[in-house]
Amino acid sequence: MNLKSDLIEPECDRFRRKCNFTKDERAIFDLRVKGRSIIEISCTAGAGTKRMRGRAFP
Repeated sequence: MNLKSDLIEPECDRFRRKCNFTKDERAIFDLRVKGRSIIEISCTAGAGTKRMRGRAFP
């Protein structure tokens, strides 16, 4: 799923309001919406991709 192309901004805002993300989950969500890959995020966060997939979004 490509959050950047699959969701429009009002949908992203709805997820932000309703999903009760932790601070880390919200940061990951925002990066995914901007088009960053799980691998890019995991490298900058210092976490493995398996951990990222378990905490965030495909």
